[in-house]
Amino acid sequence: MIRKYRKYWKTTKRMNNKNELNFIKGGRSFYTTIILCLLVFFIAVAVLIAAFNSLMLSHDEKLSNEICNLVSEKMNSAILFMTDSVNNVSSVLSAQDFDSPEEIYDVLKTYKKGNIVSVGFIDEEDKMYLSETEAMEFEKWNLLDTAKKADPVSISFPYRSTKLGQPVISFFAKFDYGDSKHGYMFMTYLFSTLQDVAETDSLSNEIEIWLMDAKSANIIQCVGYDSHASGSWANAYLAMSNIDSTDKDSYDEWYAKMLNGEPSATVSYGINGTYYSQCCSAIEYMQGWYVVVRIPGNALSATMSTFRNYVLRFLVVLLGVVIILISLLYISGKRENNILSQLSINDPLTGVLNRRAFDLAADKMLDETKESAFMFFDIDYFKQVNDTFGHDTGDKLLKEFSGILKKYFAETGLVSRFGGDEFVVLTKTESVETLNDKLKQITEDVHSIRLDSDSKADSGDFMISFSAGVAAYPKHADSIEELQKCADIALYTVKESGRNAYLWYSPAYMKKPV
Repeated sequence: MIRKYRKYWKTTKRMNNKNELNFIKGGRSFYTTIILCLLVFFIAVAVLIAAFNSLMLSHDEKLSNEICNLVSEKMNSAILFMTDSVNNVSSVLSAQDFDSPEEIYDVLKTYKKGNIVSVGFIDEEDKMYLSETEAMEFEKWNLLDTAKKADPVSISFPYRSTKLGQPVISFFAKFDYGDSKHGYMFMTYLFSTLQDVAETDSLSNEIEIWLMDAKSANIIQCVGYDSHASGSWANAYLAMSNIDSTDKDSYDEWYAKMLNGEPSATVSYGINGTYYSQCCSAIEYMQGWYVVVRIPGNALSATMSTFRNYVLRFLVVLLGVVIILISLLYISGKRENNILSQLSINDPLTGVLNRRAFDLAADKMLDETKESAFMFFDIDYFKQVNDTFGHDTGDKLLKEFSGILKKYFAETGLVSRFGGDEFVVLTKTESVETLNDKLKQITEDVHSIRLDSDSKADSGDFMISFSAGVAAYPKHADSIEELQKCADIALYTVKESGRNAYLWYSPAYMKKPV
């Protein structure tokens, strides 16, 4: 029997065994399978939810603190970048030989671009080279005192620009000019520059970032859930007046660390049922000022919950697909079982596939192969063998002939007894030449068959031969029925031409027997 497809047919026959693939056959085992699938699914969902909840509870605080620290570092880096920029400009200008302070101011004005909204110069005698509006702001916010703290750089607290109506922040750098004279240059940035640095796509509606003066406890908001409040001032003590009483001491300890000048500190507390993680990080050149980041613990939980919900939806869809596939397998398997239960797979005499089994297997094989060949074989003058030598000899001839076909096609295709002395083969083809070589070998093997008969007739002088028609898939036809018709036409042409040959089908019927 053909090795490759014999395994398939044996497996199909075992489908009738109650211990093999019971769920496909339907009945109680089918519904039991569905129930088991649902049970496993709900258990898996329960375990998944429990695991997610445990993960969220155990990691919310830790992850929140890590995010706080990262954002603090990001803000600090931005401030340090601005500080270094001002200091570098000061160093470059100090290295140049200017004739007058006015010339210095003219050069400085060339740096006024982008987020730098104003620049200026203060000479050794505290004379300021800047616009009239900027001079008014210097007086209003005592910025000259901030400038004199530069060693080599100082930073003002954020203040609202009269001209722009927006919060700004000024950076001062000590400046040497002329003959050992000392002055100060400054650059003023929009405070929104720091706000843009603090913005984050993730948790954008949850995270809050402030700048805080430890001494006064005043805070200015950079980022928060209320975008309209960005740049506004508040007092940390008033903002925290409703903190949970159990967390008040922890918050006071955190604030005391800021007052003592510690570079960073973290605290966790609750307000009206919401749990927060809050950290601060000192700003190097803004003495007493800190970047403060606050994030509610449930913000990360909400993000993970969204992911969990996507996973659950995927599992629901997957369950639906599994149930549909099981149902389709059940319907298809039941239909095929009904067909196969009526089939005797093998021809009882030759052991090859019978006609009905071949038709079913051939359809499957065509679906799985790109190129195949269908061959229709007919043993020449088989009736004469039966009449002359007897039916036992005829049966032996059929067995030998089918054995030769299996010898050449068992590994690559299907062999079937179509009826009487007719056989069909469906095989994968590498090339026409390869198949022709096999057919030539089959011709020689068939010619070498010697009939062993008890009949008085001399079997030694009787040469066995065959006629065959061949059709190619999909070149000549794309279904097993049409392939059979094409091969039958070629076979008929061979018989009309004298038999003992094989012929490939041609629509023009021009090819002659080989």
